[in-house]
Amino acid sequence: MKQKKDICDFCFQKGRLLGILFFRCTAAVFLVLHLIFPLQTFSADSETGDRGAQIFQNQCASCHGNEGVALKTPILHGQEPAYIVRSLMAFRHGGRIDQIMMSMNGIASGLTEEDIGLVARYLAGQDPCDLDIKIDYGREGFREAFSAGREKYASSNCGHCHESFHHFAPRIMGQKASYLKLALSQFQAGVRVAPMMPRMLQSWTEEDFENVVTYISGMRLMRACGSEY
Repeated sequence: MKQKKDICDFCFQKGRLLGILFFRCTAAVFLVLHLIFPLQTFSADSETGDRGAQIFQNQCASCHGNEGVALKTPILHGQEPAYIVRSLMAFRHGGRIDQIMMSMNGIASGLTEEDIGLVARYLAGQDPCDLDIKIDYGREGFREAFSAGREKYASSNCGHCHESFHHFAPRIMGQKASYLKLALSQFQAGVRVAPMMPRMLQSWTEEDFENVVTYISGMRLMRACGSEY
């Protein structure tokens, strides 16, 4: 049993180190892209903004726009551009495998680094409230789950990465519940690798997961899209 545990610990540490190495490499790539294409919000009538919008409509909108609301795909409108760049580079080079639609690796491999920078900056300037996402915030138990999820989110210090200028962590407030559940389960199972996530989630109960998902997705109505709790 001890030998088995040692092997598991070794594999976990090796996977963690590989994840951190990949994280740092993609950070370096983004720095280069940032120097080439300075971060800014492009207006809809600018040539560059139009190119980013065209890439999104042709390659991304069917899953990440209103057509894909029912899918377990993330909202990308208003997302941190550095995170989009890092994710697309990971899909492009095989550092991350699409577990949802099984298409992201092929799509990303067809994008140039310039394309990736343009679509990332286009999406950063879009309003996530433009997407037609329904949340039954009046359902029984919603307020209790929302409050418990807010406490767990705070005690787990999730905001340290997800609500700061931590450019390589995604903005998650108002994210779709279906995607949040999938992503959290993948991190817990080790299918996706990110610093701190697996160990933090090991102690979470099923109720914790449900409550935190209710809180984060509910913030679309409570704060992100103008309503109040």
